[in-house]
Amino acid sequence: PAAVGTAESDTEAADTASAGTASASRTPTRAHADASLPDIGTPLRQIHDDLVRRAADGDARAACRLAAEHERCESNRLQLRAIESQEEQQARWLDGQREIPEQIRARVEQQRKRFESQRVTLGQALVACEAAPQLSPDARARYWRQAALAGHVPSMRHYASGSAFRLHDLMDALPALQTYRREAESIAVRAATGGDVVSMYALALAYANYENGRRRSFLAQSITPDLPHALAWFSVLARHPAITALPPTHPVATTVARHHAELQAAATADEAAQASRLAAAVQVRGGE
Repeated sequence: PAAVGTAESDTEAADTASAGTASASRTPTRAHADASLPDIGTPLRQIHDDLVRRAADGDARAACRLAAEHERCESNRLQLRAIESQEEQQARWLDGQREIPEQIRARVEQQRKRFESQRVTLGQALVACEAAPQLSPDARARYWRQAALAGHVPSMRHYASGSAFRLHDLMDALPALQTYRREAESIAVRAATGGDVVSMYALALAYANYENGRRRSFLAQSITPDLPHALAWFSVLARHPAITALPPTHPVATTVARHHAELQAAATADEAAQASRLAAAVQVRGGE
């Protein structure tokens, strides 16, 4: 599946993930290949063990669902902790004020209500995560990898982009991150060549070594900048129906147009010819 709406020890989880990774090249059993995945919203504790078994048998969809469920739970926990921290800071600030102007008081009250609404929403979402086994960051990334290596496109996109890793627990996922660095480019190319426009865009930016001054993607950090390849992918994007259908002022459309023009201007005749050959080999199908 695509990432879901995002009591086992770490050692046990890592062992399970290793078993799942080893099975990435297996052909899933017919029963698992034909079996539907659990309904979205089913408590994780009710489906965790079955997804682990199916992933160990080579079911890429089960590996993807398992990773996505755990990623969603962890993301919601982090968001809830962040909101609670902001509420505590707000309360401390209020305690330290002798007088608060009415305009500021009204603004603080609006913020308090927003925090409360977000906290309730996240608390409701986390009910589905209660009492479920937890996966280490390394194990979670390895399930994403298993599904990606099996050719599951949403997992290929998620894993190759680096989205399977989180900055707050990156050191806990170092073994999986080292593996990712070796494989990210080939998985991204496979997804993009297969027609996934999101992967095309990420790959084009990575080859162009694009950074916005705030964050350089994990994929860009794993790829050697290459002008012909960057120009090739931006050329493909420039004619892709999913991009041409966007309003000219859309951020993605403007980014594609700008990089395409800049790379065309910077390329030598040989680089432009190489980019044309690479772009011509990519089949762009409408409606993707």
